[in-house]
Amino acid sequence: MAALVRLALLLALAGCAHEPARFDPARRPTCLVLSVGGADGVAHLGAIAAVKQAGLPISCVVGSSMGALVGAVYATAPTEDARLRFEALVRSYASATESEARRNGLGLALLFGAAAKLLSDSEAAPVIAAGGGYLLGLEATDKLDRDRLVKVMDRFFAGRRIEGLPVPFAALYQKRQGSGVSLVTARAGNVAEAVGGSVANPFLFPGLNVNRAAALDPGADRAAAIPVEEACHVFPGANLLAINVTGQPSFWSAKMTCPLLEVAVAPTGLPPDQVLAFGGAYRMAVDRGYVSTLQALGKR
Repeated sequence: MAALVRLALLLALAGCAHEPARFDPARRPTCLVLSVGGADGVAHLGAIAAVKQAGLPISCVVGSSMGALVGAVYATAPTEDARLRFEALVRSYASATESEARRNGLGLALLFGAAAKLLSDSEAAPVIAAGGGYLLGLEATDKLDRDRLVKVMDRFFAGRRIEGLPVPFAALYQKRQGSGVSLVTARAGNVAEAVGGSVANPFLFPGLNVNRAAALDPGADRAAAIPVEEACHVFPGANLLAINVTGQPSFWSAKMTCPLLEVAVAPTGLPPDQVLAFGGAYRMAVDRGYVSTLQALGKR
């Protein structure tokens, strides 16, 4: 019987076991909490547009993975259109990828051409080999590379530091500690590096070596995937407006006392390459975040 009583107490204290205070922007500042979600995280762009349209001031931003990336785009320039800034960042990344591919192609073209000249008497052989090397270099360049993204973000954000942003910001990532990992909430330091740690997901970046990576995407931690409890810990006096594109409900313990309004945005299964194309699937995901958030704010 005693064991059953203890089990009941643990369940009562577990995630989602209590309802936080009522979400009331008139009485508390509002903190935007943005979840993980892979490419579907572009729905956060629509959510931000809806928040602005509703006239709800945002006093702080906390994000995990794609939520950290979109959150940084907003927190570094809150008066600008977050979607346009995000798309400008993506275009800068695509341009950097193309430049790297050309450099890799040229390097292999020179190498293959020189080798063919040494090994063949044919005048055409070096030209053919160089062409093949160039194409191989292009194909060998990963379209999605985390280190390249960090460099592009650092230029795009002009080397900004988290503690100097116009909107208080925090990004979550997991850090290796011994044989396990620990959760880190970055409240200071370089914006691009913090976001780069938060988006370090091998499913998004196939070339990422998870055994050597200093920081990893926190999405495997259910509480950090929609980081409402961490947001409440960092900004204890705030309302929390959580945009959740994970397809799962958020999770918190009895320690989480901040008023919470959670907006569930159904994921669309957006492929990562569609983000680079800004196609119809991308627009649909953004629009879904906009409509869901506007509806939630209208019903509160």
